[in-house]
Order: sequence, then structure tokens, then C-alpha cells
Amino acid sequence: MSSIDKKEIRSDVWMQRFMKTGIPVAIVSIICLWLGWWLKEPALGQVFIVTAAIALAIGMIYNVRFVILSVRQVKAQKDKEK
Repeated sequence: MSSIDKKEIRSDVWMQRFMKTGIPVAIVSIICLWLGWWLKEPALGQVFIVTAAIALAIGMIYNVRFVILSVRQVKAQKDKEK
């Protein structure tokens, strides 16, 4: 049975880029949500909505890329075994 090497997949250049952009965007989004609520500032709520949408999109792309690389890795292992 084939298993995937998560460290190898996470070392992919694009996976690194998605992590390095997605995590800070998500943190900014959460900070804007809390500050908007605490300061009663509607503009921060709008910033939250935009940054949350961006963070979700980056997260989805990250997950799709992870699956694609996992499938490629399993296929390469099966071809190597033959």
C-alpha cells in the first residue's frame, strides 16, 4: 500500500507560497473582526469580509494543490513498484 510523504508535498514552492500568504491574511481577517466589534467600526467589518474571502480562497487552493500532489506521488510510487 502506498503512503504519501506530507513533508515532501509541503516543501513544494507553491504550497510554501500559499502558506506564507494565507496565514497572515487569515490573522489580519480575525484581528479586523475583533477590532471591528470592539471599536464598533463598520469599515473593519468590511475589511474582515474581504480578507476572510481571500483567506478561504487561498485555503481551498492549498487543499486542491495538496490533493493533486498526493495523487501524483501515489501514482509515481505505483509506477516505481511495477
